[in-house]
Amino acid sequence: MRRTRTKRPIVQIESYGDWDLHAVAPPPTTLHNHTDYSFGPTGIRSSRSVYRADTSCHQEPEPVAPTQTSNVPDSNTFDPTQASVGNSEPDMAMLLPRRRTAGDAPLLAWLPDRDKYIEEFLRLEAADPDAVCPRCDTSVEPPNQYRCCQCFNERLFCKSCIVEEHAANPFHQVENWNSLFFERCTLQSLGLRLQLGHAIGDDCINPVRAFGNSFVVITSHGVIPVTVDFCGCMGHATHDVQLLHARLFPATSTDPRTAATFELLRLFQLLSFGSKVSAYEFYQTLSRLTNNLGDPVPVSLHDRYTAFLRMVREWRHIRLMKRFGRGHDSTGVAGTSKGECTVLCPACPHPGKNLPLDWEQYEPSKSWIHGLFLAIDANFRLKRLSASNDARDPSLNNGSSYFIQEGEYKAFLEQEDETPQEVSTCNNYDAVKSASIRGGKGTTASGVGTIECSRHDMKRPASVGDLQKGEKYRNMDYLYFSSIKTHSPKTVVVSYDIACQWSTNLTRRSATYPPELVAGASDLSVRYLMPKFHLYAHRTDCQINYSFNLTPHVGRTDGESPERGWAAMNPVASSTKEMGPGSRRDTLDDHFGDYNWRKVTSLHTVMLKKVQEAVKMRADRAGDFLALSASLPTASIQAFSKLILDWEAGLSEENPYAVTVEAITANKVRLQMAQEEEAAIAADDTQPVHDTITPRIFIEQGLELLDQQARLHDDAQRLGTNSTEIQQTRMTERCNRLLRRIAAWNTIQELYLPGVTVHKETGNPSELEQSVLLPSDLMPGFHVDDKLVNYEWRLRFGQAHDTLAELRRQLLILSTMYQSKDRMIRGQSHNTRSVTLIHNVQMRVNFLAAKYRSNRAALVMLGGLLDKSGWQTTLRLLEDSDLRSLKGGEDASSSEGRRTLSWIWMTQRTDESEMTDTMSEALRIEWCKSRARAQRWQEECILLKEEMRRIIQFHTWEAETWAAPGACAYAWRQNAARLHLASTCTHTWRNLAAYFEMGEGAVEAGMPLVEAPLRETEGEQEQGEQGEQGGEGSGGI
Repeated sequence: MRRTRTKRPIVQIESYGDWDLHAVAPPPTTLHNHTDYSFGPTGIRSSRSVYRADTSCHQEPEPVAPTQTSNVPDSNTFDPTQASVGNSEPDMAMLLPRRRTAGDAPLLAWLPDRDKYIEEFLRLEAADPDAVCPRCDTSVEPPNQYRCCQCFNERLFCKSCIVEEHAANPFHQVENWNSLFFERCTLQSLGLRLQLGHAIGDDCINPVRAFGNSFVVITSHGVIPVTVDFCGCMGHATHDVQLLHARLFPATSTDPRTAATFELLRLFQLLSFGSKVSAYEFYQTLSRLTNNLGDPVPVSLHDRYTAFLRMVREWRHIRLMKRFGRGHDSTGVAGTSKGECTVLCPACPHPGKNLPLDWEQYEPSKSWIHGLFLAIDANFRLKRLSASNDARDPSLNNGSSYFIQEGEYKAFLEQEDETPQEVSTCNNYDAVKSASIRGGKGTTASGVGTIECSRHDMKRPASVGDLQKGEKYRNMDYLYFSSIKTHSPKTVVVSYDIACQWSTNLTRRSATYPPELVAGASDLSVRYLMPKFHLYAHRTDCQINYSFNLTPHVGRTDGESPERGWAAMNPVASSTKEMGPGSRRDTLDDHFGDYNWRKVTSLHTVMLKKVQEAVKMRADRAGDFLALSASLPTASIQAFSKLILDWEAGLSEENPYAVTVEAITANKVRLQMAQEEEAAIAADDTQPVHDTITPRIFIEQGLELLDQQARLHDDAQRLGTNSTEIQQTRMTERCNRLLRRIAAWNTIQELYLPGVTVHKETGNPSELEQSVLLPSDLMPGFHVDDKLVNYEWRLRFGQAHDTLAELRRQLLILSTMYQSKDRMIRGQSHNTRSVTLIHNVQMRVNFLAAKYRSNRAALVMLGGLLDKSGWQTTLRLLEDSDLRSLKGGEDASSSEGRRTLSWIWMTQRTDESEMTDTMSEALRIEWCKSRARAQRWQEECILLKEEMRRIIQFHTWEAETWAAPGACAYAWRQNAARLHLASTCTHTWRNLAAYFEMGEGAVEAGMPLVEAPLRETEGEQEQGEQGEQGGEGSGGI
């Protein structure tokens, strides 16, 4: 095949000698890029400038020093000066589209080579007719031609040579050329014998055959029959130990006939972690690798699946004990304590491991950084069917890892519980409703409950347990007290989706529990909060009192970590639900351990990303808060600050986030106007032009007709062209009734608005287009009684607030329906019905939005006539982007600190007399939330800085533990691994110290967080100036 050469562009090089420096053109001018960094109220800004170097063409340039490659930083080094804390302009060269090449579509480039690949595949199916055995250099002829499918050698061997070649690889699969094709055979059939207890090639003087002269090894290549000879020499090891020396894991410790390679068991363990493959599926794949023709399994290979399950379970347990140093302890496995074999979270506070020696003497203003954040949750997908029991299938870990000790747990649950199930005083939440729900017929465990780290999403020691009948308080109490007994500092923040109910009587319930269970719990300072995503399913007072966003000293913790962990564990539920109780707990322990370990090894990058986001958001939110504070009067800032500080310190029960001003509805506006009319009639101050229709009633009826007309138009559009005769008849009757009402109202209109007919449309408009003209619809030059204008303004003002209230309600309904559809609706018919209901609610939202915009447009016209001002701060222009629910605006999971709340949720309904109070309250709530957002991001930066310090110290502590006297080779390997983790974290974070100091709001632990600067009022300034003048005039010192 002819090989083509790639044509390269010709590079022209011009050289200059000393004799013609003045004859040649000057070298090109050097351009220098300069980046300038400046601090502003919104963070760090960068600007780039380019300037030309001022060099003479007659001056010889100075020689350039060679580049020192050893000082070049890594390509992935984080430089805080290049971080995007403020606004920066991107390089235009980076925005230009790159020219696409053939390498951008490798699949299309490969298509012409398909025939070539097929030809090579077919070549591998045939034997070389002139083959020579590479080991004995003799010609091989069929049927004495063999090759190995796993060795990196496609040459053919003779029978004796291929057996000798595989003395160190006895589990490879070989093929024999039968003159027509290659057919599968085994090394056992060729006479290979595996001698244990001696080095490869050494003979045993007293070999002992395996029991029944039948032995099977499960490998990554398949299920392989092997002829095994054990060593029977004097002082020989037992058969299972001889297998372990050969890196083969025996299925039994007495007369083993089955073993699995260490490589296979480790492969399956990692595959089960990553792909959640079950043991059955994995073993079936191995069986197909052995024989993919569906032939009956030979007798010698029967019953190996059960042995494989047993080996996998024992392998998991032995590896667990080995990793946590039980082989280095004189007490061995029997001396393992509860929760000892767990991967601890290095970022959480562990007294004696990663906390300062004097951490207990810290002042309250700084001691909060050593708090422990816990999250409680249950998962009802990890259920277990009624298969086997603990007597036949006990747990090997037995409480030494993440699952609690089952015997003590069941003994506690079987005790008589005199405390009745508490009735919910909040919303009917799922966790409360499910407390008495079983897992279904044939189910022993309805799910699992867990207590875990809520900031770093890691399972805690002895903190996971089965649930027998829903999420009962007694189950969750046991798990909670079991968890806080280990590695707990003095301050704990607990997150639970029903914390408002669960924590109320926790102290009273704990008084009835065994003392050894609740020991030390009374010495802790505990705060109970609710996860951010679950918070808005609770009442308004719970949304304030249990909010992470409004609670000091919690940073940007969201409390939703269990939900993220369940997403990774749910795929394993399909296999664990069929297991026995002990096997299931041990398997989940292994998965939890791997989940924690992957978290630990990724902490250096995860924390770096969190710091980059936190510093930027801290600068943004602190700048927003200071800008909002600068726009408010000093008196308001002083009042707001005192209120929020007293509430946070527990000195006042007045909640600064609660709404206190009474909401005003359109009905209340009508009642007030009717009372004013009654008072005017009593004073004989009115001269109505109609006996029964007063000006107020006239305007009210006009607005009602406009609303009915809009509804009729909306219903007509929904009806469409495929409506039935009955539907068309009903629509026509509605139109006729509305037309008669409009005609009657127009008669009264001539009395209150004489001459208005000239403004009406000419022709014969339909019922849906009949004009209902109010003062806001008339031209500015048309004379209208000020009383009518005032009536319409007040009624439309109340109607606009009512429309916003209904719009908020419909948006909440819409978001709830979407969530319900995603979580519960299955099947085409139910989905269709759900989509139809959602469409109807969306149409209602669109109608309300149009109604609000119409009212606001009228208020703009009327407000100009009446010189109204200030009302537009509460009734703003409604954009389509504003039509979003609370979860889509203020808090969708952890978004409160990142997104801005739609203004429709901050507007309170009010009338003119209460405008000042309501506006002050709305500003107070938004100011307090803005302050909370800024301070939470400041606290997040402080927590991240402390957590990074704890991570490095924890890795160092673990390394020193493994390097203790008497440690062996494995301990030194673990020591090196921990030192490597500590070194990786130190190297990745080496520039973050300066980055933490950038931008607005940079603080250290123990320093005051951002507060609004208090300015002097005008009166105070005048008094100060007068005092200074008086002092000068009196000649004071």
